[in-house]
Amino acid sequence: MAEIEGLQDDDEPLDVGTMVIPTGASDKAIEKHFEIGRLRVLQEKNDIFLSHVLDFIQGTSESRVWSNLRPEYQRRLRWDNKKKSKLIESFIMNIPVPPIFLYEKTLGKFEVMDGQQRLNAISEFWAGKFQLEGLQIWAALNGRTYAQLPPLLRRGLERAKISAITLMSDTSGGEDNSIELRAQVFERLNTGGESLNAQELRNSLYSGPFNDMIVSLSKQKTFTDTWGIPDHVGNTLADGSVADALKNNVLFKRMTDVEIVLRFFAFQEDRRISGSVRSMLDTTMKSNRNMKGEHIENSKTQFLDTLSLVIEVFGDDAFRLPGLNNAKGKLSKPLYDAQIIAFFRLFNRAAEIRASAPMIKEAIMDLAKSEGEMYELMVGRGNTAATIKDRIAAVEGTIKGIIDNGAA
Repeated sequence: MAEIEGLQDDDEPLDVGTMVIPTGASDKAIEKHFEIGRLRVLQEKNDIFLSHVLDFIQGTSESRVWSNLRPEYQRRLRWDNKKKSKLIESFIMNIPVPPIFLYEKTLGKFEVMDGQQRLNAISEFWAGKFQLEGLQIWAALNGRTYAQLPPLLRRGLERAKISAITLMSDTSGGEDNSIELRAQVFERLNTGGESLNAQELRNSLYSGPFNDMIVSLSKQKTFTDTWGIPDHVGNTLADGSVADALKNNVLFKRMTDVEIVLRFFAFQEDRRISGSVRSMLDTTMKSNRNMKGEHIENSKTQFLDTLSLVIEVFGDDAFRLPGLNNAKGKLSKPLYDAQIIAFFRLFNRAAEIRASAPMIKEAIMDLAKSEGEMYELMVGRGNTAATIKDRIAAVEGTIKGIIDNGAA
């Protein structure tokens, strides 16, 4: 897989908004904040029969008591059937499994914050969607569906329990406080021993049409080919899990590919390029969360058409730094920002860009040469709002200079 520059520029601390107690605050101020400013969170813990769990997670998205059961809600990787089978075996053996976490969105309606994979495994096994496999202790059950288990084991599973911890906020600040609470919980929940990164957190907090769109765009073959990501169609297995080639891809497994798509929408307008990269990306997700159908389609077209234009001009060198001795260079997120946004802003002059493609490619590649005066800017050193603007302006100005001279 190709080396990639600029993967770490999103490793910024979570924006804690109004929750922060500044360094140097007096004891009196600290105590006051403790009394009135901390998150007011109620917790309940219940042990729930698996047969009752099914009642909560089945039905339509509107009627379902527990929502957000998409397996990729937090992380990209779905459990394969062996991992699902091991969970079922744990219930059969009466071995405790980790609790699920719920958040009460409205009275009697809950969002599953942690535990989607476990709940989907339970639901799918009851529905006969997979056979047990890979079991070592209960090897006699391999190859069986739920309906094929001996009656006593089926009854035992129905009486098995899973713990559910429910969080309920009694703050009155509406959705912003709800998101703030969930962000803090996600930041502290360790799923599989590894905390959620910034994009996985956004994927959890801002689910909706816009998030679905950028995830979908990250799977487009034009995009995956450009970024050296294995094709999704050929690497998605029958059980919904993914093949090792895709699973081990550094961009795919932590949703960096989705973040790359998101950057296209975050940096389109200079007036919105302000603050940290993380805050810009968070704000874009939040403000577009419930984007409507027609706008979704227009946004998809904008991204794919602009991406195609960049590829027309740069070919295999799209978003790549110049390589040494004619070798293919590294892919670069900072260079991607500059190229795709500049092309987006000048898309109404696409015909002129195509006509001058060789000159444009050469000139922009020259900007990023290690011996050039623009090198530090183009590779993303000091990746601030100001340098993002300057980088985009440098590429946009270069393109305009060439096509303006061509028109003259």
